[in-house]
Amino acid sequence: MKRFFAIVFLCLWGFGISAWSMDITALLDAAARQPGNEVSELAEQESALRAEAATAALYPKIAAFGKAEIYNSPTNLRPLPPTEVNIPAGESIPFSREILRYGLTLEAPLYVHKLYVLREKLLLLAEGASLSRRISTVSREAAVVSLNSVYRYLASLDQAIAGRLESLSSTRESTALKVKTGRLPEAELIKIETSLNDLEQQRNDLRAKMLDTRTGLIKLTGMALDEPVPMAAKAEIIPEKLVEVQKSQKDVAAAEKEVLARRAARYPTLSVYGAVSGNDGEAYNTNDHIYRSYNFAGLVLSVPLFDKTLTADEDIARVQLKKARKQLEDIQLELTSLEANLKEKLPIIDRSLQLAEKSVQNDEQLLAIAKVAYDSGRMTSEEYLRYESQVLASQATLNKAVDDRWQIVARQAVLYGVDLRGVVQ
Repeated sequence: MKRFFAIVFLCLWGFGISAWSMDITALLDAAARQPGNEVSELAEQESALRAEAATAALYPKIAAFGKAEIYNSPTNLRPLPPTEVNIPAGESIPFSREILRYGLTLEAPLYVHKLYVLREKLLLLAEGASLSRRISTVSREAAVVSLNSVYRYLASLDQAIAGRLESLSSTRESTALKVKTGRLPEAELIKIETSLNDLEQQRNDLRAKMLDTRTGLIKLTGMALDEPVPMAAKAEIIPEKLVEVQKSQKDVAAAEKEVLARRAARYPTLSVYGAVSGNDGEAYNTNDHIYRSYNFAGLVLSVPLFDKTLTADEDIARVQLKKARKQLEDIQLELTSLEANLKEKLPIIDRSLQLAEKSVQNDEQLLAIAKVAYDSGRMTSEEYLRYESQVLASQATLNKAVDDRWQIVARQAVLYGVDLRGVVQ
């Protein structure tokens, strides 16, 4: 959730695009193509490759070699049995000052328990990396929906203020005429102009906030919009497992495997090795070409008897496991409480929407009545201006309730790791 809120407030400038030339799905697709999201995809690939590398360590290693050696005294091509050469008969002795050696070597673990445990750990980390990429992608989608909702809220307020400016401007014209003919004191006109000035100031502040919101969308999508894109709910978010909790559980499981791997370092290991080689040279006693093959294979059993670093490594791994478990408990406590809060808040927001819609209707009707009363001199300017302000306040409350609902949807998507492209349209 911290990453989600951090993304929401990041900014960057770009080129303007009309909101009506695209939809929210296009913005979500654009967010998925940004470098920040690609970094998480590459991290997932890297983690998967590390798991493959751990599996590869269990396979035999075969290598070819070739060596050219020069000695200052004749040296045997390979160990020589006493009966191999009949020296009195003048046979070539397989000793030479220049020897060419070539062939193949083989190394293979037969039983190294630590490698199996490390492979299991890295597979868990790969699953965790996949969840991290999912969290990153959904967080970016949620930030796009959140910012677009804020953009829509601010644009709606701007339109509401524009409506009040239009209404007050018409009232100012009629009031100015009455002041000119002496039917009203000049103070009445000043009060209305003051209200107009206050609204213009509010509108100016709103537009500054809209620029900040627009800049945040550029950072997430690489696109700058002249206005927010249309957005409607296509489906409700169905509660699932908390994705951050799943990720933390993978971290705990990987930490448990790390403890086992450190302990497994104390176990005996069994491996096989061998070589197939050819050795060529020139016999030092006859100067004839000589060749000897030299092939061997063996088993190695290694048993750690004393290594203080193994104890230290295991102690560190145990502390890391405790830390991972405490982090899991903290995340579960934080996110389950947030989940419950959002569930309880959603019907309240829905009820607020219904009430706000009714308030807007009532306040607009009252304003129409008040305007007639003010024009006929049956209402003071202060009372009339209060009705103008009340309409603006009720419209702001309605737009804020709409935004609050979208914010809940965005936060629920992050909680459950839900792809918002299936939720909004």
